[in-house]
Amino acid sequence: MPVKFLYSEQDGIEIEGAIIMDKGVNIYEISIPSLCLLLATDLENESEQKKTEVEFADDADVPFPFRGRRVSTKLTQVGSFLTVRNNEKILASTEQGAIWLVSEIGVTKYFRSALSLPHISTEQNFNDVFNGDCFLEMLVLLHFISVISLNIKYQPAPLRASFIIDDPNLHWPKYGFVDYREIVARAKKQNYHVSFATIPLDAWFTHTVTAELFRTNSRWISLLIHGNNHAKNELALNYSDAMRKGLLQQVIQRIKRMEQKANISVCRVMVPPHGACSDEMLAELSNSGFESACISAGSLRFHNQDKLWVKTLGFFPAEMIHGFPVLPRWGLTGNVKSTLLIAAYLGQPMILRGHHQDLKDGGDMFDEYANFINGLGDVFWSNMTDLSRLNYLWREEGTICRIKVLGNKILFQLPIEAIAVIIETPFTIDVVNWNVVTTNGYVYKIIPGELFLLCDEMGHLILIERNDVCQPISQKGVFKPTPKKLIFRRLLTETRDRLYWS
Repeated sequence: MPVKFLYSEQDGIEIEGAIIMDKGVNIYEISIPSLCLLLATDLENESEQKKTEVEFADDADVPFPFRGRRVSTKLTQVGSFLTVRNNEKILASTEQGAIWLVSEIGVTKYFRSALSLPHISTEQNFNDVFNGDCFLEMLVLLHFISVISLNIKYQPAPLRASFIIDDPNLHWPKYGFVDYREIVARAKKQNYHVSFATIPLDAWFTHTVTAELFRTNSRWISLLIHGNNHAKNELALNYSDAMRKGLLQQVIQRIKRMEQKANISVCRVMVPPHGACSDEMLAELSNSGFESACISAGSLRFHNQDKLWVKTLGFFPAEMIHGFPVLPRWGLTGNVKSTLLIAAYLGQPMILRGHHQDLKDGGDMFDEYANFINGLGDVFWSNMTDLSRLNYLWREEGTICRIKVLGNKILFQLPIEAIAVIIETPFTIDVVNWNVVTTNGYVYKIIPGELFLLCDEMGHLILIERNDVCQPISQKGVFKPTPKKLIFRRLLTETRDRLYWS
């Protein structure tokens, strides 16, 4: 975020906003936007968080998508609620009283909160204090920063979403409780998309009718890649570079063989079995032609606990790890709707994942969550490749459009008034050059930070891709044939899953 925190007053520095934790200060004597918070003085004896119903006002000063909503969240017990003054509006309240207020004098906004900022230990990360279960204390701060940086902050990509079901293959029109025909019918009716994470080991056979179903209904259902053999921690083990390359090359070979035989397409997006993936493997995924991975923040953290990048998990629209984008995903249990609201607020794709057992009572669960997601606005439902290509932040400076690329390849719809673009590379990527491919087929090389002038013939939809990873590296790796015990284990697992349906 475009802010720097300073303590107390410092001469010669222009201050855009003030955060006040002193009850003796009159916030209205300050001529800049202010946020008055409760000072947490005793962190060791901090009250335990309790589940609380919070009602947000239907007001423009409440951040999207919380306006007018009643949500259940965990809050540290409030010591005293706020007394509403004549010039103040309630932004959020509980049954006991107001906890978040705003007033405006001229063009200056003054916020007051009955909450203190969350205490973050050295072992915690952003996702620990801003998630579907607890978020309000941090939301108050994030919203204040957004208000004071309104003219320079970046906008997220359009709302986007997909469901993922792990494990199913195309050996038959049904897999356990998954009935592909029924899912297509429901997705068409309720407007959503379901991606099936299929295991490359299962690619030895594809049922012709099932392949045709996927081919003719690609708007509603699609495939992505679920590991290789579905072995425990197979993408998180301590491999040599050659073994990592070999494993991923075997994945691609199996998937390509299935695509060619069945005339279908599989998204080059990796969903590691059980979320287990090392950051070394994530770096190699980019070199092997993958567009992204899809892993929960919790799994990323668990399997990479000694990495510095775990501190910021959950903040960006997509994690950029060794320059490779990782999309978040969440389960179908817990405080799901609040989790979806948090994802929408942060500009993250709303991706819910499950297994075939989650559909044992039919597809009503998907219908319910799809209705909730679609109620947020105009949502783009699609396969994981398309969602990966919307990993960016952007802002306008008059007729210049700045694009912060959060992936190796993105599609960007230019504003009508834009006459030039500047591509910005996030700090997690080393200095690289980019190719811009326009609708008329021309390819332009762009250096990050340089002004690139547009012309009418280019159209308003451009593809931006790193020119150093446009083609997968052809260097051969080393991999061993799949052990017979893994093949036998997978056959037994599939048999068990199919018996659920029968």
